[in-house]
Amino acid sequence: MSVRLDDLRFSYPPITAGARPSEVLRGVSLDVPAGQSIAIMGPNSSGKTTLALILAGLAPAMTGGALAGSVLVNGLDATTTPAATLSASIGLVFQEPERQLFNMTVAEEVAFGLEGQALAPREIGQHVAWALAQVGMTGLEERAPWQLSGGQQKRLAIATLLAIRPPVLLLDEPMAGLDPGARREIAAVLGDLHRTAGATIIVLEKDAEFVARWAERVVILADGQIALDGSPTDVFAKVERLHSLGVAVPQMAELAARLPDAAGSATFLTARQAAARLTSQLAVPVAAAAVAKEIPANRSFEHATLQGGVADATPSAIDVRNVTFCYEDGTRALDDLSLLVPDGQFLAVVGRNGGGKSTLARHLNGLLRPQNGEVAIRGKPAAGRRVGDLAKEIGYVFQNPDHQIFATSVREEVAYGLRNLGVTGEEASRRVDEALAVFGLADVAGTPPAVLGYGLRRLVTLASVWAMQPPIWVLDESTTGLDARYTATLMDRLRSLHAGGRTILFITHDLRLAAEFAERMVVIDRGQVTLDGPPAAVFSDNDALQGFGLRPPPITRLSALLAPSGFAHPTLSVDQFVDAW
Repeated sequence: MSVRLDDLRFSYPPITAGARPSEVLRGVSLDVPAGQSIAIMGPNSSGKTTLALILAGLAPAMTGGALAGSVLVNGLDATTTPAATLSASIGLVFQEPERQLFNMTVAEEVAFGLEGQALAPREIGQHVAWALAQVGMTGLEERAPWQLSGGQQKRLAIATLLAIRPPVLLLDEPMAGLDPGARREIAAVLGDLHRTAGATIIVLEKDAEFVARWAERVVILADGQIALDGSPTDVFAKVERLHSLGVAVPQMAELAARLPDAAGSATFLTARQAAARLTSQLAVPVAAAAVAKEIPANRSFEHATLQGGVADATPSAIDVRNVTFCYEDGTRALDDLSLLVPDGQFLAVVGRNGGGKSTLARHLNGLLRPQNGEVAIRGKPAAGRRVGDLAKEIGYVFQNPDHQIFATSVREEVAYGLRNLGVTGEEASRRVDEALAVFGLADVAGTPPAVLGYGLRRLVTLASVWAMQPPIWVLDESTTGLDARYTATLMDRLRSLHAGGRTILFITHDLRLAAEFAERMVVIDRGQVTLDGPPAAVFSDNDALQGFGLRPPPITRLSALLAPSGFAHPTLSVDQFVDAW
């Protein structure tokens, strides 16, 4: 066996004096044969990241805590073998790539592990070039890791692992923060390593669509124990159980559960599998115009003419005009970009990693200032206004929650922004309590946010902005690290904010969320707005989307496959598809 766990139990030390140890794993037994591709899924706080740290020899050696049971990795006892020794057998990509990147350049980062293997310089250069090509980062060899976008940092961390090719590859949330094109590239590389090199690959992942296509085996971890274990088809057939556990389900598996008469006993996992099953049942062609929305297809949408379908007279929440911004290393992140967001609009901003999305977001709250062009917030120029002043109107949720949290307790973190706005007394207490309740944080209100898991730290940043009640929300990859239950909670809250008149600018790589919740979608690539329009219209322009590394959600691709038989296209959600069916 490559990896064997027998009755593994683990508890972290008490967070505060007088508290009880935090039990995370409660008797996990698992055999992973050599050469298997396995995905471990589970809700936040289910123990996935702790399991990864134990397998890599980092817990409890680097974290503290009490471990019981047996852990074997390639025949080595991971509970007693030093992490440096284990690294020759198992390579780990952290959930948060910033925590493992420390070299001065991208090339040096990838070469570091190879130098430890005493390879010849020429061989190291070949490995570095190959690994960077696999993750789409050729040409960025001299860039500093801290100058990369969050998605590019994730790609770099994966490249460092690919370069050394350990027998067991362990990746914690490898798809988090990656654009759709990068996800397909990484999935293809992992598949190739599995087929050609016989590598054992373990991914801890929330992306159900990736898991359904890639994994041979799926294990569901919940409350520190294994809840389900089987093939993707078998596990994803249990839709209601997965929903109850807070685990994401592929759209096609969800559709099969919603159309039992059409699907029969089948569980399809991809759009093509679903189309093969459903096409034969469209025996009576239906005029597409009778069931589909009037949506233009196969076209691009120019910002200057469309403006999200809102009349020019509508007051603007955000007005970005001809903004250009270059970083110190010469990277042109924004290139004469213009974007008008009417007051009260729900806008999804999508695009490739490094395309300029986060740079745009930081211009809206004054963290960055344009070198050319202008930014106005609610009709007032942002130039000359302090960040604290802009915070009264722009609630900004950072891509990385660790760039935002700093207080000694969750309650203090949530209250901090309110105090800066001058809100005190009973009103401040009411808002803090409401924010803690909305995001399920009341039980950890007295806990230092820095010791919480990644998903909970994300919720703390969301609660902090919620308490401030800004008229404009700017969220940068805010669902990264959240399980299906927390994601649904967040999106429900954003929907209610939007219904109450708030403006939402939602930066995301999850095109399923963009399709279901946004009324307008903008694609940013190489610092420019390249597509702009209602999601249904943008998703209809498949050729243009592919040019930017994007693909419509599976449910939209399925409606396109069924369109020749007269089915409505495009559909943007499972609910919409079921209604049309």
